[in-house]
Amino acid sequence: MVGMGVVKKQLSLAFLLLASIAFGPHLTGSGPADLDGIAGMSTDSSNGSEGEYGPIEYSDQFEYAGIEVDNRSATLMMPGGHDYSRPLPLVVSLHGHGSSGYWGAWYLDLFDSVLDNEHLLLYPNGTMNPIGNRFWNATPACCNYWDQDVDDVGWLMGLVDLAIENYGADPEGVVFVGHSNGGFMSHRLVCEQGDRIRGIVSFAGSTFDEFDDSCADTGSPNILQVHGTYDWVIFYDGGYDHDYFDGEDNYYPGAESTVESWANRSGCDIGYTQTGHLDLVTPSGTNDTDTLEHLNCSDGNRVELWRINQGSHAPAFRDGQFPNATVPWALSGFVRDSDGDGVRDDLDQFLYNPNEWNDTDGDGVGDNSDAFPGDPSEWTDTDGDGVGDNSDDLPDDPTETTDTDGDGVGDNSDDLPDDPTETTDTDGDGVGDNSDDLPDDPTETTDTDGDGVGDNSDAFPTDPSEWDDWDGDGVGDNSDAFPRTPGEWDDSDGDGVGDNSDAFPTDPSEWDDTDGDGVGDNSDAFPTDPSEWDDTDGDGVGDNSDDLPDDPTEATDTDGDGVGDNSDAFPTDPIEWGDWDGDGFGDNSDAFPEDPSEWSDTDGDGVGDNFDAFPDDGREDSDYDNDGHGDNSDAFPEDPSEWDDTDGDGVGDVSDSFPEDPSKSERRVLIPTLAMVVGLAIIVSIANWALTKRRSGS
Repeated sequence: MVGMGVVKKQLSLAFLLLASIAFGPHLTGSGPADLDGIAGMSTDSSNGSEGEYGPIEYSDQFEYAGIEVDNRSATLMMPGGHDYSRPLPLVVSLHGHGSSGYWGAWYLDLFDSVLDNEHLLLYPNGTMNPIGNRFWNATPACCNYWDQDVDDVGWLMGLVDLAIENYGADPEGVVFVGHSNGGFMSHRLVCEQGDRIRGIVSFAGSTFDEFDDSCADTGSPNILQVHGTYDWVIFYDGGYDHDYFDGEDNYYPGAESTVESWANRSGCDIGYTQTGHLDLVTPSGTNDTDTLEHLNCSDGNRVELWRINQGSHAPAFRDGQFPNATVPWALSGFVRDSDGDGVRDDLDQFLYNPNEWNDTDGDGVGDNSDAFPGDPSEWTDTDGDGVGDNSDDLPDDPTETTDTDGDGVGDNSDDLPDDPTETTDTDGDGVGDNSDDLPDDPTETTDTDGDGVGDNSDAFPTDPSEWDDWDGDGVGDNSDAFPRTPGEWDDSDGDGVGDNSDAFPTDPSEWDDTDGDGVGDNSDAFPTDPSEWDDTDGDGVGDNSDDLPDDPTEATDTDGDGVGDNSDAFPTDPIEWGDWDGDGFGDNSDAFPEDPSEWSDTDGDGVGDNFDAFPDDGREDSDYDNDGHGDNSDAFPEDPSEWDDTDGDGVGDVSDSFPEDPSKSERRVLIPTLAMVVGLAIIVSIANWALTKRRSGS
């Protein structure tokens, strides 16, 4: 099976070579390549990552772009997953005379190389000459036989510029790989644009004759000349290319001469050194190629010849061997910028992070992100306070950096930075609010009884119901009925007078006892007299001194008879008090209390002694005729000379010569007259008595 594959590929190459000569453009394509038939390829890209960044895992889901300059277009092939912001080297495939971009790239296995070696591939078509062959306007020896006015250098570099500008081609990783006429073209490119090209791989091509005169010194790219010793089209040792159209023969230098010219220009060793062998051509297992390098180039580039012993102009290369060996060599000295940040990987300490490249302090954080690029212990300053988060106890607070006590509050804001239990001292008294029972009062810190008043101000620090003692009496104002009076605190009876001053602390109606008699002044009718308190009758004399306390008109009863002296006609006589008739004799002793002229009735006859002619004779009281005989016994009450009429004859015994004989009397004639006189006298007496009585009553 292996042998058949080799034979098949050799036949294909032979057909390609003949077709490029005989049929020209009829075997070439001009659009994007159809690569469906190409076998799957692997990649050396890692899928690892560093944080959120990492290398791209390219795939065989290739992407294509058609780019155009000066009305000539070319196809750009890119690996699947290509990120235009993360540039890849650009390989430009230059086909041989009469071939095309697609077939030239296919022959050199450059399609596979896109994924294998992670690069972009541009495979343009050369200009078509009048007989239908595509060519590159390279050196005089090859192959603008019709002398057409074509600026392939300008056009190709224009394509390169577009690939760089629009598709993520790396300007420092531009490589031209040319076969035959394409090899000649690659040599012309580095003569004119050497400072923009990393390297060329000229397979079966050659440089200018009169190299120093014809090849301008524009840079020092890597030069790899690959040539078979049995190449009978472009001879290994050099030769002439005969132009059948104008009959001219143009010389091209041999492979070794070509390499020596570049070695001389680059300051390399004049003689080459065989550095190794390669197995490039089928069948495998034979080191068919010698690597001959001119070492020690002062310009820093590389110049080398790979001599394919007995190799033809178009040998059958082992699958992938040619690009896998030549492309990396051509990129010698090239360092990728894997993250596209403009810093090459050899200098970029963060290969896949486009935002970072330097880590001055070696802390693993890039300088662009490292707030402290010179401090390996710090990299972030979240709050922008100039102190790194690792050292910043409060990395999110720009006003704080240190939290000495570890309480979560920075020292700048922490009023007590050495105390982890405290953060704020609102009142500035040196005691934190957590411990300060009164955090807003700078004069207080402790409130033992929890009454809201600090111990320093609390007159009763252990009594939650008290805090002030304004009067200093030892009793709190809340309990002190008289908080402004130092001698008082209780008012048991609620009369507004403190118990200590209240003579009657349980009597709300009394508080003073001026005279100390046990009766309050409010109730004491005589508040300054300790012997008096009541004046029942309101006479101004206390009941204790008032002999008649219920009589407002009396105060003294000297004789103790129950009648006040004011009313007692006889204030010193306990048996008398009234003298209704004003006769100077008490009614109790006055036999005639209504008769001012009488008071005694010694004989009890109802007639006062003053009028009773016979006060000691209860049977008599009048003696009208003043004859010494009472009228009741006086037979002749109006006749003072008579009183008895023993014989009842109407003639008094004194005048009656016959007192015991009623039939005899000297005065019989006078009796009627005397009787009338006596009656008149009685009437007058009664009238006088009545008049006297009325006067004494009024």
